[in-house]
Amino acid sequence: MVKTYLKTLGRMFKRHATRLVSIILMVLVSIGFTAGIGMATDKINDSIAEYHAAQNVSDLILLGETPFTEEDVVVLREAFGAENVQTGGMLEFEVKDGKAEISGTQIAFTNVPEGIVRVYLFDEAETPGALTQNKLTAVKTYDTSAAAEGAIRVYAERATEQFADYETAQTYTMSAEMAFGNFSVPIEQDYILAGTVLDPLHMAVRDDPSYTDDPASDDEEDMLDLAAIFYVFGDLFTASVPFLGDYTFTAGNLRNQIEIRLTDAGALFSRSYDDALDEAKARLRTLSLSGEPQILTMHENFSFASFKEYGEKIAAIGYVLMVVFLFVTMLVVLSTMTRLLDEERGQIACLLTLGYSPARVVFKYLLFALIGTLIGGVGAYFLGLGLARIVYINFEWNYTLPPYSNNVAMIFYSITCSVILVATLAATAIAGARLTRKQPAELLRPKVPKAGKTVFLERIPLVWNRLSFKYKSTMRNVLRFFVRFLMTVVSVACSTALVLAGLAVLDCCIFQEIGGAAMIGVAIIVLVFAALLNFVVIYTLTNINISERERELATLMVLGYYDGEVAGYIYREIYITSAIGILFGLPLGCLLCLFVFKVMNFGSIPGISWFVWVLAPILSVVFTILVTLMLRRKITKIDMNNSLKAIE
Repeated sequence: MVKTYLKTLGRMFKRHATRLVSIILMVLVSIGFTAGIGMATDKINDSIAEYHAAQNVSDLILLGETPFTEEDVVVLREAFGAENVQTGGMLEFEVKDGKAEISGTQIAFTNVPEGIVRVYLFDEAETPGALTQNKLTAVKTYDTSAAAEGAIRVYAERATEQFADYETAQTYTMSAEMAFGNFSVPIEQDYILAGTVLDPLHMAVRDDPSYTDDPASDDEEDMLDLAAIFYVFGDLFTASVPFLGDYTFTAGNLRNQIEIRLTDAGALFSRSYDDALDEAKARLRTLSLSGEPQILTMHENFSFASFKEYGEKIAAIGYVLMVVFLFVTMLVVLSTMTRLLDEERGQIACLLTLGYSPARVVFKYLLFALIGTLIGGVGAYFLGLGLARIVYINFEWNYTLPPYSNNVAMIFYSITCSVILVATLAATAIAGARLTRKQPAELLRPKVPKAGKTVFLERIPLVWNRLSFKYKSTMRNVLRFFVRFLMTVVSVACSTALVLAGLAVLDCCIFQEIGGAAMIGVAIIVLVFAALLNFVVIYTLTNINISERERELATLMVLGYYDGEVAGYIYREIYITSAIGILFGLPLGCLLCLFVFKVMNFGSIPGISWFVWVLAPILSVVFTILVTLMLRRKITKIDMNNSLKAIE
């Protein structure tokens, strides 16, 4: 009996290999997409959290309107620990025609870029490597041996799309009239570019917020297109002042910025981290500090906050589209398994007659569904990993990316895979139990064909009477199995809606310039996977339709129908069903776009370009035509003898 059972199992896998492949592809595409999008979100969050910890990035920045005193520094170091407090300064000014105004003093510059310039000052660190917080990376040093005597070495933020490429050891000059008590002294100071660095607080390669206004504001005027960022360590400039001798002006004289690192606060942007921030801000308000300094957190840092926001937008896309992807996949896979069981009625009857228990019989089909789902699921995991990496790399358009996290992200994958697996096995078990409750003699008899029904078009004589016989037959065949018809329409409609949503997001990113360059890559990925799902859905349902009706098609061949006529018999039904699904897919896609735009917080239905509404159904039609061309050979190569005597 075991040998017989294994033989029937092997024949089933061989006979239904195409269906097994269809299940694998459906699971691969849907779980691969949803898992990849979910993994991308987790990878973004994990990567910036690890980078935040590795570079000892400041959790709080105090920005004062006036310089902090030594007493302020002492108080803060007592409150948060000396090793967690780093002092410095920040100047932000606009250079126009080589001139700028800083703290009421007119200053002339040579070689300094035109536009908004930001200068960070560090009085307790002599070199970039001496910083204890916001550790500078990608340090590139230049040969400054030819620098003029007294020239102060500065570093610049590395060249990006935003900043110009810097010349090696470029020199800058600052000229000003500085007031010292009752004296006004002309000062000229030479600076030399000692190298370039990457500040972890400035991962973004384009805009940066202005800290001179409300940093939480989303107004465009509070965003700066910086021309340059410079870093000065130790002395700012030296001057010879009458009656005072040589005067050294250090960065400490402009100490208006203090960086604080929180210990044991948890992963960046986690709930425990935000709780620690709230506690630290409450503690700061109880300290007696000069003035009322502005408290900035990582939530106000443009680079980290916007990167996290992109991750949230991707997750939102994943949650919305995951529901549709899973629904379509479950619908098609369940249809595949239930219709396979109907085709295997005779095999089930034989096994029951040989004494196999119903549970053992059903187990064979559960194993078929399990193997197909697991193969697709395992492949989807690796596909998701690759997709997450591609999504992450896309952000190179907008950021200097932190190292890619090696943390394993399984949440999205586990959820989607479990849902499809449980639903498929449950439906297979229920359908199998329903069949095995019947007597073997009843199962051995062919299933009584469903009687044709009057279709609604027959109530419209003006249309019905003008149809030829073959189209009247087609319409009756389409609606004869209403549940299957409805399942096909819903599947095609949902997959068309996904294609429309993918095109709409891509349209917003490219033509409306919403969401940034990195989101274009995400939109393309959504579109590609939606199109793949659309194609696999149409292929699977059409293939099942042909397999179920081999006897019917063989009869037409015996009656003398040509290959083209036999193929047309099936194709007309496919085209009509797909067309109806596509028509329903447009309003469904509109609804899906509303959800996507809402969770992503950009885009609108009226803003979608007109060609998107045309291109989405055209793509579905193209996929349908491709499927019919691919399956034409299966129709024309039907073995008439085997198909007609299959029941015997």
